Amino acid sequence: MRIGIIAPSEDEIRPFINEISNRKLEYHAMLKFYIGKYADIEVVALYCGVCKVNAAIATQILIDKFQITNIIVTGVAGAIDKSLGIGDTVISREVVYHDVAEEILTEYHPWMKTIYFESDKNLLSLCRTIVNDNIFSQNILFGKIVTGEAFIDDKGRSEIISKYDPLCVDMETASIAHVCYVNQIPFIAIRSITDTEDESGVDVFESNCLMAANKSVAIVKKLLELLK
Repeated sequence: MRIGIIAPSEDEIRPFINEISNRKLEYHAMLKFYIGKYADIEVVALYCGVCKVNAAIATQILIDKFQITNIIVTGVAGAIDKSLGIGDTVISREVVYHDVAEEILTEYHPWMKTIYFESDKNLLSLCRTIVNDNIFSQNILFGKIVTGEAFIDDKGRSEIISKYDPLCVDMETASIAHVCYVNQIPFIAIRSITDTEDESGVDVFESNCLMAANKSVAIVKKLLELLK
């Protein structure tokens, strides 16, 4: 078993990289891949850069170069559901693009039956065990994550809620799930909230990013400990 851990930015993955033992570094496609062990499990971790194409490049390299058996997405996200506060965590049940036409996925490669990428059932079950068996400072919800690269204004938020009813939004997870789907690699995403409808903007994101990232990484670590 070898687990790939992907986050968009260095701040979102550094708390995990710092705990990898026997760490080595490889470069592929201008990306840094940190290879080693956590909880006696082989891991390869990296920050892929923001947005869908960067995330897809990193995911395919993990699969091709490192023979990854499972992929965990970690990092931060923006809240869509009003029940979420800053620092709360979303664990994906399913993931979907909010800025890709449905027929691109269903009528062309990879000819999906629906537009939703489902998280691996075993990884989901393990995450539920973690939530049930541990006490966390934040609320943890299981549900839908939407991905897209457009700035979300009030109108966009209403349209996303009406069409998808997600918990949160990010710029990478669906593209990672897409690559995992075509390669038949189990995945799950664990994202913590940096900003909400009421508290938003670059300053809010930056001030909350490391705190939220640490909350996601804490769950990733417990998941790896159960996988060993």
